Amino acid sequence: MSKDAAHIVLARMGSTRLPGKALLPLGNTVLLGLTIARLRQTKHVDRIILATTDSDRDDPLADFAEQQGIECFRGNWRDVAGRCLACATQFRLNWFVRICGDSPFIDPAVVDLVCEKYLDDRPDVATNVHPRTYPIGCSAEVVETAALRRLCATTKDIRYREHVTAFFYENEEIFSIENVAVPDNRYEGVSIAVDTPADYERARWVYNHLSDPLTAPVEEIVETSERWGGKDDKKLV
Repeated sequence: MSKDAAHIVLARMGSTRLPGKALLPLGNTVLLGLTIARLRQTKHVDRIILATTDSDRDDPLADFAEQQGIECFRGNWRDVAGRCLACATQFRLNWFVRICGDSPFIDPAVVDLVCEKYLDDRPDVATNVHPRTYPIGCSAEVVETAALRRLCATTKDIRYREHVTAFFYENEEIFSIENVAVPDNRYEGVSIAVDTPADYERARWVYNHLSDPLTAPVEEIVETSERWGGKDDKKLV
């Protein structure tokens, strides 16, 4: 396990399409709880830090992090790049894995592949979204803290500060980027993230139909998700 790295999980309660989604029930846990439980199974990083905002509205997330036994960092709600950099600096991380908190079906094996790409080649960013061949909701980005510091020093544009890695991908001439991809288009247009009420209902159904929600790989999750339609089984957990 790398001692200078962590998973930084980004979450806040103020989602416009699905407010409070991070703490919505999902099986015997909550959405964010499943994200954390699946990240605990990765091989290269064992530290998990929740990076939320300094808004009072996100106090329940800080409390949840404490209940989960993970560290918590609080920063600006909109300057997500700045929040990640401040978090990485405070916890003395040389690199981190950026994970969205609305990804309860993140695949630990896929995260490991991206980490291995970073550890082998040491780029500024190792990713599986440039270009994206994995489903939305199975995204992992390893970011070198020094590279993020350069990004934050280079641009104050809120479009880039809010979306963290977009500036990297648009400026490959000054940042080194390595991508991990599947060899075909099997996941084209597929999302297993939770962003809307319909996504949440699907996630509840999928959770209930997986062989094991804690260990199911992305292949099984996508296959199960494709069977959801609200017709053949109304049972939810």
